[in-house]
Amino acid sequence: MVDRPRTDIVLGLLREPDGRVWAEVRPDDKHLAGLRAFPGGKRLHGETPRAALVRELDEEIGIRVRRARRVITLNWDYPDRRLRLIGFEVPAWTGRPRSVEGQALLAEPLDRDTRGDWLATMPTANRGLVNALVLPRCLAITPSLGREGMAAWLARVESGLSSFTAPMLVNLRPGPEMDGEAVPWTSLAEAALAAGHWPVVNPSGDDACLDGLDARVGVHLNHRRLLSTSRETVADWQARGRLVTAAVHDSVTMARAGELAVDLVTVSPVRATATHPQATGIGWERFGELAALAPMPVYALGGMGPHDLPRIWRRGGFGVASISAFW
Repeated sequence: MVDRPRTDIVLGLLREPDGRVWAEVRPDDKHLAGLRAFPGGKRLHGETPRAALVRELDEEIGIRVRRARRVITLNWDYPDRRLRLIGFEVPAWTGRPRSVEGQALLAEPLDRDTRGDWLATMPTANRGLVNALVLPRCLAITPSLGREGMAAWLARVESGLSSFTAPMLVNLRPGPEMDGEAVPWTSLAEAALAAGHWPVVNPSGDDACLDGLDARVGVHLNHRRLLSTSRETVADWQARGRLVTAAVHDSVTMARAGELAVDLVTVSPVRATATHPQATGIGWERFGELAALAPMPVYALGGMGPHDLPRIWRRGGFGVASISAFW
């Protein structure tokens, strides 16, 4: 494909008070005909993204935007076009969405339980937009097992899970096993689910350790698994409803995460941390550069806490990941 400038596409993620989200079915004569898509369209020369959103939603579904918040920007390449998808969550508007251009419209629940149904009927490029509507902004990574022993570590983790005030992503990462003890993945995952969180297992070895686990339990691809896991395997996990996350440190691993179409990535280390004092932080500028390459939500990791979220958002990130900020 000839290198060409990206076309900005603004998209409205319209959520009703009852949790339903509006979508349209692409007409037969349009690109990606028959698939579900968020309403919106091309930003014109000289328009701000928000002005383009207001115009497009008026022209396409007959509403006037009252409030809109930019939640994610994703780059996506088709064989014949390069797009920048700019997603705005629109919680308030005037008028009822209607078909102005002959397309079918629908409003259905979009949450953790229905996420898979939406993803199955949308273009792959929209995966990041769907995830941006349902994923928590905070990702808590459990501390390593260390010297405290499995029983004490489990008690510490379960106490933390019950103390979190909102649903969170939880990366269950015990680190190396101690004294031959097997990691009780089932009880760990069940504790996280019972507390209302989104757990992903992150074993230290090559095995993803998903056998027998609830389909709501996801898997994290560390550097080794990111490079060795096939696209077919990731797609199979996702088809079963599992969230797939990955660790990214540079443009090479970001490209690999994009090839696998994972659901979210952590980019690290943004700053030096107490747990990895030998690692030099990549800094905010480099974080922003990597976030700009991502076709999925990006979580900043390394010396981060929830207070850093506004800075993360300004640089194109979506959420924050941390060990020490949460345990």
